[in-house]
Amino acid sequence: MMPVRDPDTLQITSSPEAPLPKILIYGSDGREASTVRIGDRLTFRIQIPESTPYGIFARSCVAMAKDARSTFEIIDDHGCPVDNSIFPSFMENGNALESNYEAFRFTESYGVIFQCNVKYCIGKCEPVICTAGREEMASWGRKRRSAHYETDDEMTLSREILVLDFNDADAARSTMDQLNANESFYKESIANMDRCASRTSLMALSVISALLLVMYVCTVAYFTAHRRMKLPTKVTLR
Repeated sequence: MMPVRDPDTLQITSSPEAPLPKILIYGSDGREASTVRIGDRLTFRIQIPESTPYGIFARSCVAMAKDARSTFEIIDDHGCPVDNSIFPSFMENGNALESNYEAFRFTESYGVIFQCNVKYCIGKCEPVICTAGREEMASWGRKRRSAHYETDDEMTLSREILVLDFNDADAARSTMDQLNANESFYKESIANMDRCASRTSLMALSVISALLLVMYVCTVAYFTAHRRMKLPTKVTLR
């Protein structure tokens, strides 16, 4: 006879498939940002869907120039911020990790690429305690220490954002204004050309009509005169 085990003693070893996390960057207005200016207040967010039993932690995060010549570490291998004044520690917000920072960029590049290594843990992840001078802070950049809560897969996520200077933004607006002015001038020129073309066409049509009328009158006169010359001369018999 096959033994029957109490359902309460059965261990569940299978886990639901983990959803793909993603990096999002939001502006101070709460909308997703793709182009910002230096000093803008932004929210860096790593998130997964709310309806999942997993938590996430992030570590080894870097900011890179788009040409990859310059790289700056913002979160170290333990999940702690390298410079809390530039990029603060991650804080847990639901199933997401967030850090509020001010937009920065590299001298040689407007494009900034953020890259983070992200891993899952089943349930909530425990924060790591980071030290900044004499202060200690929690950062959700680390998993639970128990191997029971770890997952083996680690993903590298990246996100690019365009960071402009104030002068660059003014120059961009000036360029757009110039383009709009040129477009208005072009439309006005086309309208003037159309008006000039209409007047020229009308004058040409009038001249051609007059010439055709003169040719018609001359032709009628010619055939009338030629017909009279061919009429027979009457002879009077005596």
